[in-house]
Amino acid sequence: MNKKPGLLFIVSLLAIIILAASFHMDLGGNAPVSLPSGVNPDGVLYVCPIVKDGTWTQVASALHGVGRYVSFFFAFMILVLMFSWGWALYQNLLKDKFSADAYKSPWELTKAVFWVAVACFILFKTPDYFRRVEIRGHGSNWMLCENTSDGARLVRPSSVTVPEK
Repeated sequence: MNKKPGLLFIVSLLAIIILAASFHMDLGGNAPVSLPSGVNPDGVLYVCPIVKDGTWTQVASALHGVGRYVSFFFAFMILVLMFSWGWALYQNLLKDKFSADAYKSPWELTKAVFWVAVACFILFKTPDYFRRVEIRGHGSNWMLCENTSDGARLVRPSSVTVPEK
């Protein structure tokens, strides 16, 4: 079973804290935006202006120039993975019996490349990127948010469109 439950708990707790902070969640919350009388609460959306000086936005902007090199790196690593998996398969076919040891290195490399890709994806795309919307007549500097978020504004769903990513 798991020999280090404390480590797993700490890693899970850190992941939750990072996600909550990146999506601007807090335990206290602000006062919700009040709805005008007669407005159906199910028929409205809340949008907030995108903060350009946030930490995630600054990191993504700083990394924007190296995106081409990172793509090249991952293309190269995929070729290396294909070769290493193919070589392991070839070694097993030559011996005419299955040996799990041949797949240990390709599997470790696959896991490492996967997690580096996840980390790069998180750093290159901010959480606001996936919540971005356009409001007819007001541009695309808006994101969907909760009614308790800072700067939340009430809009009609018919005036909101999702930009192509």
